[in-house]
Amino acid sequence: MENVNKPLAIEENGVNAKVITPDDGGHYFFGYYDLQPFDSTGRYHLCHKAPFEDRLPEQDDICELGAIDLETGKFVKFAETNAWNFQQGTLLQWYKDDDHIIYNVREDGEYRACIKNIKTGETRLLPMAFANLSEDCTKALCLNFSRIYDFRPGYGYAGIKDPYFDDKAPAEDGVFLMDTQTGEVKQILDYPSLRDAYFNPEFSNGKLLVNHINFNPSATRFAMLFRNFREPGAPSWRTQLLTADLDGNIFEMSPWGFHSHYHWKNDDQLLIFSAYDIVDRQDGLWLFTDCTNEAVRLPEPNPKKDIHCFYSPNRRYIMGDGYPDADGYRWLHFIDTKTNTDTILGKYKSYINTNSDVDYRCDLHARFDPSG
Repeated sequence: MENVNKPLAIEENGVNAKVITPDDGGHYFFGYYDLQPFDSTGRYHLCHKAPFEDRLPEQDDICELGAIDLETGKFVKFAETNAWNFQQGTLLQWYKDDDHIIYNVREDGEYRACIKNIKTGETRLLPMAFANLSEDCTKALCLNFSRIYDFRPGYGYAGIKDPYFDDKAPAEDGVFLMDTQTGEVKQILDYPSLRDAYFNPEFSNGKLLVNHINFNPSATRFAMLFRNFREPGAPSWRTQLLTADLDGNIFEMSPWGFHSHYHWKNDDQLLIFSAYDIVDRQDGLWLFTDCTNEAVRLPEPNPKKDIHCFYSPNRRYIMGDGYPDADGYRWLHFIDTKTNTDTILGKYKSYINTNSDVDYRCDLHARFDPSG
């Protein structure tokens, strides 16, 4: 049992954390570290409200979607869904303006994206659930959330069996590009092509998937993590870091190895926590330049453990939270790339899930607001 006498937060360097959600018995969280919860005024903060926090969501579990009014502290409900998880929620975010939101739903046996006008209640369904949205909200990258659920339930949705469950590299599955205005969908990558182009018998012969996919700022290219399902007895999966244009022309940033959380610095550079060279392993934050073989490790002090890295709007600072230490605290890093300093803003108590096969945690997922 955890020591209940330990403080929930150890704040440092003049930082004071403030709880913004109401104490009403609900369990509140927002979503992934690379999403923006604040509206343009800074008054409303999007969030999810779940009735539980101690297990994985099942197919009939409903999650409420809404926003916290930072002036009143009240939760304003906009919608609900049964396509969600604790790590990324339902990918809830603002769509084009402060009157619309976009999120994923399960309708008629399919996962789909929903655009809702929160003022009028009018909704519009898109053909597929989205995994990433362009900054101008006109394009979305789509993946098979049932396949992701089988890979890591904490990042997929429960309720629909993967039609390609027994296929290690299905031709009908892969990466899809969706026009959010017309609903047009086209497949731009398939698994056989990915497998054959980057074949490594140790990994490519297994069951494959793409996840953690993100447009660059101008949405001309995207990055993705190409992974193999963990084999029985293997310590983990392996990952290739790939980028591609919207026609599916792929560039291999880094071969099979360890690659984790990332954030685009600009259209050409990608910050990622990686080992890069798995032989001469140097875990830390690396800055890759797209379509080249250039990768530079950030100067010390460089976090030695994985963090969710997120740039400030001016790209000078990096915010990042890590995983629980031995005492159950997550450290919040604040890195100044101009002075090469890493300041720990605080350490925040977190529930320790001792069952590594049940992925129902929710990380801190620290981020800057649009003003920085």
